[in-house]
Amino acid sequence: MGFQSSDLEELQPYWIAHHWIGQVLLRTPELPGIIAVLLWMVLGGVVLINALPAVLCSLWFLSRYLLIGQARRLLNDGQYHSAMRLARIAKSLNPFSADTHWLLGLIALRRSRPRVAVDHLEEACRLDPDNAILYAALSIALIDLEEPKAAIQYARKALALNPDLFEVNMVMSDFAETNEQIEYYLRQALHASRKPDDRAIAYCALAFHLIESGRPTEAESLIAQTIKLVQACNPVIRGSIHYRLGELLTACGKHDMARDQFLLSIKIDPNGPYAANAWRAAALGFIEEHRSLHRQPLVNREIAGKDVITSLDEEMARKRRSRSG
Repeated sequence: MGFQSSDLEELQPYWIAHHWIGQVLLRTPELPGIIAVLLWMVLGGVVLINALPAVLCSLWFLSRYLLIGQARRLLNDGQYHSAMRLARIAKSLNPFSADTHWLLGLIALRRSRPRVAVDHLEEACRLDPDNAILYAALSIALIDLEEPKAAIQYARKALALNPDLFEVNMVMSDFAETNEQIEYYLRQALHASRKPDDRAIAYCALAFHLIESGRPTEAESLIAQTIKLVQACNPVIRGSIHYRLGELLTACGKHDMARDQFLLSIKIDPNGPYAANAWRAAALGFIEEHRSLHRQPLVNREIAGKDVITSLDEEMARKRRSRSG
């Protein structure tokens, strides 16, 4: 690209987030209280005066994680308003939780509010500055906000932290300048995919690229694999994938099959970011009046709809393994 990541000012992490102990405290502020009460109980025995604080700290901790877990399930089911309501309650219990800000950012992306998503994801990156998945998510939101310089900056940051991350390779494919680079990043993303959601997204993106490159036969093979795989995806992803399949099948001239995919997208995710286009495409046929296959961003809301807490937990586990090594 014609710019470097140094062109833009880096996000400054909170001072307490520079060390892993500080990050643990930010994620779990109840921990010092729970430890103190447990020591009190060990030294003085279990009595009402120390049992009550222990119960309160435990309830605070459990309520936050139950709220986050339920908000995650609602997001994966496409119930964005309910997911946002629970995530906001979880944030009120701990405003310094990177998990909660990340979840709110992804919900905002699914609701086509990229500016709100960027604000939450920037906060998440300040709270957990060594987490590649957070920078990748911020890059995706910046693509949606049409800020490519900032998007490539944080994509490169994520790539430096974890070059094998599925999301960041998908983002980098959008900024690659040559066909060879685009295909390289897409195949890297496909290699890094571990879940049906990831593989379906990568298949669709690679199929679009192959059609652009004049290789429709290879693209049709990937489309067939995606159609088989899409049933195993989360509902919130399935709506987007069916819409992408409709676009791909239209580009291949298979209009009846494309219409079926558009109708499935509407049925599965009637309130999603592609619902209006899917209705129009199913009723009138897909018309590329405002969209071009060439260099179309393919990763923003699809990746945003992935199983968010699981991905973050996996990245945190990877970081712990690297520290212990």
